[in-house]
Amino acid sequence: MGGPTRAASRMRTSAVAASSLGGFLAAARDGTDPSINAWVASVRQRGLSAQDAALEVVQRLVPTGGSLDEESAKHAMDQAIAHLYEMEPDADIFNLTDDQIANVMAYTVAFDAYNRVQLELGRVFEKLRYAPRLIQERLAQVLDYIMVVVNRSMDKVRAGGVQRSMREIAAAALQDALTVFAES
Repeated sequence: MGGPTRAASRMRTSAVAASSLGGFLAAARDGTDPSINAWVASVRQRGLSAQDAALEVVQRLVPTGGSLDEESAKHAMDQAIAHLYEMEPDADIFNLTDDQIANVMAYTVAFDAYNRVQLELGRVFEKLRYAPRLIQERLAQVLDYIMVVVNRSMDKVRAGGVQRSMREIAAAALQDALTVFAES
């Protein structure tokens, strides 16, 4: 991707998506925005499943149509929320703790990075003609590694003791993670 600074610039949409998602989830939990409160009430009133409610959240944040980066971020948000439910099946998307919100933000950045890496590695694997099973094993290892690095970066940024906006947290975690990837 051209070094961590250039990669962070190219993945800016990922940080924006993660921060938007984090801010929205915090506002939904805290009840601080009347328009979000009304929207949450309407979603709850419809009795949607957890997964459908999560899809509604993503749809509200990133409407249909957009750039390739926006679609990638939207897909990463979907994956992040699904991963949250996988890790914590009883989570309430509209009443997440700060740690759960930070996790969803980290998952969003990690899945977006993974999706981009997967595209690049897929081309390499095709040229080298690896068996599909081996490709899936290697991609799973890549995802595990990216998740660990991004989660550590998010923890590091949050532990810094400095008050930051959601966008600053997501951008700093992304920058830190990409620096680790460049050093690996």
